[in-house]
Amino acid sequence: MRMEFEQYCQKIEERLSPDRFAHSLRVVDKALDLAKQSRCSLDLEKLRLAALLHDYAKDMPPEELLSIAFEHGLVTAEAEKVQPDLLHGAVGAFLCRRDLGMSAADEEILHAIRYHTTGCEKMSLLDKIVYLADLLEPGRTFAGVDELRRICEDDLDAGLLFAFDSTIQYVLSRKLLIHPLTVEARNWLLLDMKKDDSYRVEEWNGYGK
Repeated sequence: MRMEFEQYCQKIEERLSPDRFAHSLRVVDKALDLAKQSRCSLDLEKLRLAALLHDYAKDMPPEELLSIAFEHGLVTAEAEKVQPDLLHGAVGAFLCRRDLGMSAADEEILHAIRYHTTGCEKMSLLDKIVYLADLLEPGRTFAGVDELRRICEDDLDAGLLFAFDSTIQYVLSRKLLIHPLTVEARNWLLLDMKKDDSYRVEEWNGYGK
């Protein structure tokens, strides 16, 4: 049986640093704001839990993330071995299932937690909102966040594409490995947006034009 939201708050507060816990609460608030903006039917209880628990494994040391991931078959890319922080979503989802008693009924929550860092193909609205709320909550001050906020006010998918593009550009600038899931998520989203006649597609006749 699922616990009450306040009980999950207590669990996550015990696991995270005060700053990380405060971030998680801000992500909950931002996720609810984005859900209201989307005007789509969404299970707000699932959204609140996914947003609250998204960083369940964030404060774990890299060696522990790797150990759990290898033991339970969660490693899917070389980038995760070199940059173990990329595993905190997958490990967090695993631990939420194992330690918090989440079940098949909570699969949407666990999916959003697992992919909130990398993204993935065929993201649900819940997935998209948790991913974006993590970036948009008021405590975020990274370069480009104001532009991301402006874009998301008009179009969440356009904001998500901007976020993917910015992440890839940042990773390239740091000479880090790009997680293939982010590339796949970006390409899937772009193709999905292309189906919308309101999205401009003049640039689709090849690269560099």
